Amino acid sequence: MPTSNLLELHIEAKRYATQTILDRLSLNVARGEIVSLVGPSGCGKSTLLRIAAGLDLHYEGEVRINGSRQYGPTPHIGIIFQEPRLLPWLSVADNIGFEAGPGGGRDPRVAPLLAEVGLATSGNAWPKQLSGGMAQRVALARGLFSRPELLLLDEPFSAVDAMTRMRLQALLLSVTRTHNTAALMVTHDLDEALYLSDRVLLMTSSPAGIDRAYHVTSPRPRDRRDPILGELRAQLLEHLDAPAID
Repeated sequence: MPTSNLLELHIEAKRYATQTILDRLSLNVARGEIVSLVGPSGCGKSTLLRIAAGLDLHYEGEVRINGSRQYGPTPHIGIIFQEPRLLPWLSVADNIGFEAGPGGGRDPRVAPLLAEVGLATSGNAWPKQLSGGMAQRVALARGLFSRPELLLLDEPFSAVDAMTRMRLQALLLSVTRTHNTAALMVTHDLDEALYLSDRVLLMTSSPAGIDRAYHVTSPRPRDRRDPILGELRAQLLEHLDAPAID
């Protein structure tokens, strides 16, 4: 059935043993849209991302990509974790082209991705030679290797310093725009969520659902000092459970 949404996710319940983690939760992501998930620590944001990725199938509900039911991982979705998770015995290029099998670094898609993330001369380097920011750039390139329509990001920039984080945020905006790739991101940083996203979804806890959605209408490139972003941040803080914030 044709749909205007790239991702359609409906979860009736997700349980661990007798504890319900997610309850009657629905969300959609349109093509090219960036959506951030924020909420109290431990409310199920990363669990939701694993379900969307097809890595967790033990739930009641369904996930659809381009209107088709998803039953596991798919090349339509790229995943970027909090840590780069590069394989130390492979070169940077081979890490990016890992999905292509042995020697994947020679795949013609790798060199353009290296250039796009600012690492054109680093293909032969080893992961141990990279800074944290460089390693996360490699992880982003690897996530784009299969030319996915949707990127799932689980706090992808939380382990780097503030300046590197800002550069990586700009890079994410650039590559999603260039590739017309949608993104669903988990973050604890409200400023990051508001700077990057078209929508910010606030999750509740015990069990988790979507409490409310905030639409960010400021055009890009955004000024981080934009009073509209400040107003939305104040609204988010007002509705967050302050003691549960990291």
